[in-house]
Amino acid sequence: MATQIVIANKESITIDGNYFIYWADKGNSLPIVPDTVHFVIWNNLPGQNEVQNKNASTGNMTGNVILNSTSDIVYGSTTVADLLTWAETRKGEIETARTAEAADTADPKWTDENPYPANKSWRDYDSNYS
Repeated sequence: MATQIVIANKESITIDGNYFIYWADKGNSLPIVPDTVHFVIWNNLPGQNEVQNKNASTGNMTGNVILNSTSDIVYGSTTVADLLTWAETRKGEIETARTAEAADTADPKWTDENPYPANKSWRDYDSNYS
């Protein structure tokens, strides 16, 4: 299971401080993050672990909820632990798809006469891509 996660709603997700996922690459199993959540922070950096909330209409901040434990609710019934488990799973899915793409591009069937399709990427190998 991942130990850290920072979710910038509709922008990106950082796992364990160094694994970056663009929002478009979050996959289809991330628990829904409501528009009233601006950031979810659970890491070991200075500062609070918290959910930063906002008004979905105006974008103005409406307050923070401090997170003290992985069993704390982030939103709805989703806990910090749920997000950490999702993060580790998603990281594995992406890496598996990248490995599959790399293996395909190294396949000897791709030659100058039969070039590897330039428009393919790991996303084409990821059945969990959203």
